Amino acid sequence: MTRTITLFVGAAMMVLATAVLVAHEVTYKGTVMTVASANVQVKVIDDTTKKETPMTFGVTAKTKLFRGDKVVTFANAHIQKDERIAVTIDHDLPGHNATEIRLAAQK
Repeated sequence: MTRTITLFVGAAMMVLATAVLVAHEVTYKGTVMTVASANVQVKVIDDTTKKETPMTFGVTAKTKLFRGDKVVTFANAHIQKDERIAVTIDHDLPGHNATEIRLAAQK
């Protein structure tokens, strides 16, 4: 009985530890306002106020960009104004540098 409880508690702690590690990534969805050589400015809808808020996300060499399911470079992504975008950042890292950017596949 004690062994079963110990295994259950250990498994629960593993699940909680995994949730804590993953909880620091946040994905913002919105529309592109401007694109520069090292950043993207996005109109993001605030979940609590439901108002649009402009946010600027840095793009680094470590940022993964997806156009549909294909990995592309920042230059080849051809990001356009008013295009829908999803930007993931890691709050554990300094600044608002994107770890991943997702765009719809081009038609």
